[in-house]
Amino acid sequence: MQPIKASLIGLATFFIFYLSMLSIQLPWMLAAGIIGLLTNTFLSGFSALYHLRDGMLTALAYSAPMAVFSALTVGDLVLHGKSGPFIFWCTAAFITLCAGFLGVAAIYLFRLTRAGNKK
Repeated sequence: MQPIKASLIGLATFFIFYLSMLSIQLPWMLAAGIIGLLTNTFLSGFSALYHLRDGMLTALAYSAPMAVFSALTVGDLVLHGKSGPFIFWCTAAFITLCAGFLGVAAIYLFRLTRAGNKK
């Protein structure tokens, strides 16, 4: 998958997660977060089937919208001293990135074990 497509899917997931936060309903927030993590894991894993570098780029591109939003909340941190939004969105971007790297690592380990069985 091309990184721009992964970034657009990540942006759509980000908006779903953000809108679920505005409704202040915890089940919807958890569902949107879990769907986002699973989507990133599977997209990155399937991209890593082609090449491991593509899987890592997909994981980075998918978590980019949340990382950009965490960069936008630096204003709250600097001007108002509110670190909550920055820490939340930075943590969300990091967790999403780790989920994507988990999918890449699963494919990498699968390839290692498959190559070891062929010998």
